[in-house]
Amino acid sequence: MTEPPKQDTQRDRKPVPDQVTVRGDAVALHEFASALEGTLRPEVRGFVIPDSAEAYSEAADNNALAALHGAGFVICNPGTADPVLAPGEFGLNWPGADLAEVVDSISEV
Repeated sequence: MTEPPKQDTQRDRKPVPDQVTVRGDAVALHEFASALEGTLRPEVRGFVIPDSAEAYSEAADNNALAALHGAGFVICNPGTADPVLAPGEFGLNWPGADLAEVVDSISEV
């Protein structure tokens, strides 16, 4: 008797982070929001931290913050420190990690 094929899930291919932190100016936040398809996976915490009050305002004006909030991200005040990970968790920061890699690992379409 043949066993059914193993389900190919995102977790089977590469690890899904526990948390992702996105920092940047309005242009960077808009770029990330544009690249994101769908919403955050339920098991991923997402934080957006604009670089400055000006970046926050511009990102609000260009709808990047609304798009990221709608995808499940928490929008933090400018200058907020990176959220802390618990022992054994891992996170991704953008910029830092490849944009396509981050979006692919956290999106649930």
